[in-house]
Amino acid sequence: MKAKSVYVVGAGLSAGLGFPTIANLLVKMWARLDAKGLSQDLADVIRFHHPNFNAALPDSFPNIEALLSEMQANSQLFSSSRPATGKFTSEKLDQRQQELLLELSEWFHELQQSSLKKSPPWLKKLVEKIQNEKAIVISFNWDLVLDQLLFGENVCPDSYGLGVQCEGPQLIKPHGSLNWYLHDTGKHLQGDKTFSLFGDKETGMYAFKPFRAPISSRRRYMPFIVPPVYSKHFEDEISQHLWRRTVDVLSTASEVTFLGYSLPEADFHARFILRCGFHSQEYGELKSDGNRARPTGRARVVIVDPSEAAARRVASAVGWSCTYHKAKISEWMKEESAAQSV
Repeated sequence: MKAKSVYVVGAGLSAGLGFPTIANLLVKMWARLDAKGLSQDLADVIRFHHPNFNAALPDSFPNIEALLSEMQANSQLFSSSRPATGKFTSEKLDQRQQELLLELSEWFHELQQSSLKKSPPWLKKLVEKIQNEKAIVISFNWDLVLDQLLFGENVCPDSYGLGVQCEGPQLIKPHGSLNWYLHDTGKHLQGDKTFSLFGDKETGMYAFKPFRAPISSRRRYMPFIVPPVYSKHFEDEISQHLWRRTVDVLSTASEVTFLGYSLPEADFHARFILRCGFHSQEYGELKSDGNRARPTGRARVVIVDPSEAAARRVASAVGWSCTYHKAKISEWMKEESAAQSV
């Protein structure tokens, strides 16, 4: 089933619900890390890369993408940078990264629950719009806000474009999701609260049905999420499937709406996939036999973002003229609702 209406969603949607952005995440999270006894160890790592770091000065914090990228480089070149291992080991570095990501995922679960206790009217209108259009959403966010509102207890592999390719709504998440768990972790989840999301039961992916973090006194559950680093890796089978599905969806869409998605300069993977989809609209979708299908033609593209720079980046990946709304998603939805009521 080919979707005619596609939404590409970024951090702008989550930010409108009280979630942090890449730029301010560490600052907003620091008190939480401090309360958990994690801030000092992380501060040592930050201070190594940023000698002038001072937790009392918000402007001295790096953004989370820069920090995790620096930690990744540190890990990759750890043994090449010293003749012997000292008191600080690469294992300790990896542990601090895992602790940061685990704490981040648990915080996002809490933010989701608080944001949905009283969903804003614009969010409800957006969900209704997606459902009525049977649209497909490509989301680069990990959170479960749209998952919960679109699917509720009926969530299944089809919901994420990983089952039978039925009509929408569907939610494709190329950067992973807070309720997805690789086999080594997911096998410990209770059977009635989980389902097989992708692959076989021995090596595949599980999804947790309740839209919250699993509760356990024995272990912490690390979800399948792609860390925000400059050099991302997508060699695993599920990521390849999700990106291929993203190209397929974009290749034949008649209308694509970007909501709060900034297409960061360093996200070459996302830009490449977007270009594949929009290129196929003009020249035809590539088929398994190596030939191209008849092109569907250029989609109408709408960009909703208060940042003109972000809109320019998205438009450059599209390749043709787009309709731009310099507004927050909440403001745009009010305009859409007003136009429909006339």
